[in-house]
Amino acid sequence: MRRFAGLLLGLLLVLPGALGCSQEPVIQKVAPRAADTLVKLPDGSVVHAELAVTQAEREYGLMDRTSLPRGRGMLFVHDGPGRYPYWMYHCKIGLDIIWMDRGHKIVGMSADTPPCKGKARTCPSYGGREISQYVLELPEGSIDEHRLAVGQVLNFNVGN
Repeated sequence: MRRFAGLLLGLLLVLPGALGCSQEPVIQKVAPRAADTLVKLPDGSVVHAELAVTQAEREYGLMDRTSLPRGRGMLFVHDGPGRYPYWMYHCKIGLDIIWMDRGHKIVGMSADTPPCKGKARTCPSYGGREISQYVLELPEGSIDEHRLAVGQVLNFNVGN
């Protein structure tokens, strides 16, 4: 009986964690930072970008936005170089996503990335195949509009 009770207790401790995998993730809503980081594109255009620096800011990103005006974006700053795939969970608008290395050189792009209208487990991931440290999200169509390409360098200062 003791052995059965120990097995049952073990199952009760493991089961909530296993069930959590099938539930929608809980993502903390965070207030956006002011769009006061200027990102200069190779064609001379300037994007006013909000910064997402903390884990909570990066997780929330542009969720629940219904629009993103031209000339605006969000710059995600990761703690160090790595592979950072992104998804469009709870995004309501399509975006262009640009991955950059620590020298701000474009290493990957996802143009016209569609919002995910399903459950979290059905949302595909984009990018993250190359080592990057910064990710810039722009209004859909910006990659074509500004003729952005892998190998180009964007100019911005985030204090690191």
